[in-house]
Amino acid sequence: METHQQITGAVGGRVEILRDRAGIPHVYASVTPDLFFGLGVAMVQDRLWQMDRMRRRALGRQAEVLGAAHVASDIAHLTVGIDQISEREVAALDEATHRIIDAFVAGINRAIETLGRALPPEFQRLGYAPEPFTVRDVVAIARGLWWSLNGRIDRIVAAEAARMLPTAELQQLYLTPEASENRVLQHAAGTDDATGSNNWAVHGSRTTSGRAVMCGDPHQPFWVPSSWYEYALHGPEDNFAGAGHPGIPGPWWGSNGTVAWSITNNAASTRDLYVETVDAHNPQRYRDGDTWREFDTRLVTIPVRGEAAHSLAIRSTVRGPVVNALVPALDASGDPPLSLRWVGMEHIDDLRAFIAVPRARNWPSFRSALRDWSIAVFNFVYADADGHVGYQMAGRVPIRGRVVPGFRDANNAADQWQGTIAFDDLPHMFDPPSGYVASANQRIVPDDWPLPIYGAYSQGHRGVRLAEVLGGASVVDAAASIRLQNDVKSSRAERLCPHIVRLLGDNRDEASATVARVLGDWDYCYTLTGIAPTLFEMFMVLWQRAVLGEHIPERLLDLTHQQTGLAATLLEDPDLRYFPAGTKAAVGRIAQQTMDAARTRLGDDLATWQWGRMHQAHWHHPIGDPAFAIGPRPVDGGSHTLRNTGGEMPPHVASSGAEYRIVVDFASPDSFRAVQNIGNSGVPGSAHYMDQFEPWLRGEYHTVHLLRERVAAECESTTIIQPA
Repeated sequence: METHQQITGAVGGRVEILRDRAGIPHVYASVTPDLFFGLGVAMVQDRLWQMDRMRRRALGRQAEVLGAAHVASDIAHLTVGIDQISEREVAALDEATHRIIDAFVAGINRAIETLGRALPPEFQRLGYAPEPFTVRDVVAIARGLWWSLNGRIDRIVAAEAARMLPTAELQQLYLTPEASENRVLQHAAGTDDATGSNNWAVHGSRTTSGRAVMCGDPHQPFWVPSSWYEYALHGPEDNFAGAGHPGIPGPWWGSNGTVAWSITNNAASTRDLYVETVDAHNPQRYRDGDTWREFDTRLVTIPVRGEAAHSLAIRSTVRGPVVNALVPALDASGDPPLSLRWVGMEHIDDLRAFIAVPRARNWPSFRSALRDWSIAVFNFVYADADGHVGYQMAGRVPIRGRVVPGFRDANNAADQWQGTIAFDDLPHMFDPPSGYVASANQRIVPDDWPLPIYGAYSQGHRGVRLAEVLGGASVVDAAASIRLQNDVKSSRAERLCPHIVRLLGDNRDEASATVARVLGDWDYCYTLTGIAPTLFEMFMVLWQRAVLGEHIPERLLDLTHQQTGLAATLLEDPDLRYFPAGTKAAVGRIAQQTMDAARTRLGDDLATWQWGRMHQAHWHHPIGDPAFAIGPRPVDGGSHTLRNTGGEMPPHVASSGAEYRIVVDFASPDSFRAVQNIGNSGVPGSAHYMDQFEPWLRGEYHTVHLLRERVAAECESTTIIQPA
């Protein structure tokens, strides 16, 4: 039954919000500010508590309502200074963007007023009400997201740990991601965090319809509510549908019927950690070139629910805040002060770019919108109704005097920033001869690229699988793309298992024989009933820790476990001298440990060691109420499959993956296919809180329409906003 609601607000004319059967709000208005007012109303109706939590996370105020478990997060965001940055940025917004954000915030606050005491249950459980939103809060939510996507300063520390390895060759292998030969631009210091994203677009000449197909699926830690929010805007300047982040206007993935786009995290470095020299006679001073300066100190207090407030002194240099408290120390006695410089501390026009991208009508206007993009550095994939496809790396990438994967010297001129790479010099391509563009968080450019583009890239295995399928002779359509998004074959397993089997081949013990037999008979697909995925994942985690544990202390293994390149190379090149007794003996030892771990976890019967018994997804709500949780449920796929369900570290649960999938086939430009991992509403008890969970598990999608008559035919509820 269709439901109706009518409210008044600070709009110039009638605004309509039509929700379809998936709970996706389609907002209609005749003037642009009213359209974004309506978006603010719709977001509050679906995601208010999540928006408040994201605001609190960015501003360092989560512990105030959620308790001591969130003090570390508050310390991090306050140290980086998201609260101060967002205050400054409000005044720097251009007039047109400010007007839109003002309207968006007015819609948010009007919807909160309309709710009155009927707030989402989280507010009632925690005993507080949301404060009115401000433009500053929207900026802060965005900047907090950029920090989570582009900060990751622990990766700099992990790279610095390479110095613990005894030779330059081993250090380089440690820093190099697996399958690093796979690049986005195939003209000729990596990490593995078990998350990432995929996107691709196929030219009309390679599809069954002669029209382009564009796909994207972002991989994020599984959250309740979901990270992404589906919505559509229909107004004088905007006519698109897609998904974005609650609390921010602008879709990250979507289509306007003429142009479609999606993103993956590029991971190019936009931040550095500088080793500061402290005055031996006065620890309050640090060296800056030929002078000594006093550390700036900022005192903050973090209220903590149920406990005493936490006091924090944040020191800063001319480069940025001292962030030692945010990362583990490499030296047991403590590291010297490490100051942070990050592009996100500068003025950026991210909100303006967000609003401009869905208004693009062709490749030139799409690229023009991305000229404003600074962080996070993204891989944008593009397709249009004329069959064209394109790739554009977008972001403000600093130029340094030398490439350094770890710490930099605060007083070395070669380590200072010397400008940024010009937009036109960033990697991009349009209608390449291959007939497709694709990215999967892997390295972007070849080693001889003339500009210093580097960062903490993921392994290239998902990129290898995309190239294997898309680079073939077969044509592509929406159905083939859906199959590819749900593909569970691991190129990593296909590459490494033969080496493991060979190294175990001469061993006579039962453990080695069992591991070799199971991995040798495998098709490298991560199915729920497979036993090989269980043994392979257990083996690789134990192998990685054994390799790093030869030279890196136990206390740093959780930090460095993502640096898997060295461990993989030792399997592929066992003659490389590393273990005193040789790689072959070490592999045999890990096979025994793998079998022991599997028996402890899953019992003595090998036949029951199925991937689905161990690899399960469970969405826990932040307030800890099991009634709000979703799962646990077995999920296929793994950390390195295109159907990404990450979680490599023990206990090998599925803790991250594709929270949203979109497939745009311009054979039908007025609609596309999409699915979320749980649901579009963040309100426990809503019909759309988890209605997409089962379809997501099965690899099924819903249809999103751009034409009003099709939206109206599937309308589930209507909200009318009239001028006050």
